[in-house]
Amino acid sequence: MYGLVDYHTHSVFSDGKDTYEKTVESAIEKGLSEIGFSDHICLKYPDWAIAEADFAVMASHVEEIKKKYGHLISVKFGIEMDYFPGKEKELARIIGQLPLDYVIGSVHFIGDWNFDSEKSLSLYGKWSNDEVYRMYFELIQQAARSRLFDIIGHLDIVKKFRIYPETPQDLLFHETIKTIKEAGCVVEVNTGGLDRPCAEFNPGAHLLQMCCKMEIPVTLSSDAHHPAQVARHFSQAVDLLKETGYTGIVSFDKRKRRILTI
Repeated sequence: MYGLVDYHTHSVFSDGKDTYEKTVESAIEKGLSEIGFSDHICLKYPDWAIAEADFAVMASHVEEIKKKYGHLISVKFGIEMDYFPGKEKELARIIGQLPLDYVIGSVHFIGDWNFDSEKSLSLYGKWSNDEVYRMYFELIQQAARSRLFDIIGHLDIVKKFRIYPETPQDLLFHETIKTIKEAGCVVEVNTGGLDRPCAEFNPGAHLLQMCCKMEIPVTLSSDAHHPAQVARHFSQAVDLLKETGYTGIVSFDKRKRRILTI
């Protein structure tokens, strides 16, 4: 897997099951060129996100890993940050205090509803699936327009529990991808979706084709919560990217990007 990156991983600092050290050792064993840490930061401070008091500790741990393993693999410091409309200044303040290589912007909440949680299943049905999709993708558009984020995380995570729209939503998808393009964001191909109930990458093949047609750059991520999940399904993801028309993925360093050939 030389030449590939995995930019979406979680450790015990948030909801991961192991340390940065075990994650980076797994990445080295699997032959990755770069590994990125991206623990959750969420202004609601749920138990699966990092407390603000631990931000500096997290940063120091990443720096230690860079020093210890930097001669074997390029280690990147990122975060996965939940977007909340109206909270842009607070999000920017947090981003500004960390020495980040990239920021993943994700939407897990519609209002106070965390639709990404197993406990949320009972709330599906309050709205039509079409309405859920509209609310979700409008939040993605707002996240992109905020220009706070380098990467849009798991673009169609709303389908996680096999929730699909009742009617075709290509106009909504097109508007969202156009907004991402205008904002200059990268879309991650999140391979963790293959192990979720939807059993499909995020984004799926159809949305990925739309992204490619609009020349949206992409990067690779596993959404690993355990070292064994690092780079999961990457061979299949690279095949899909090539079939779709992509020839490279994005690498980040201090929030500057370059293209790596796949």
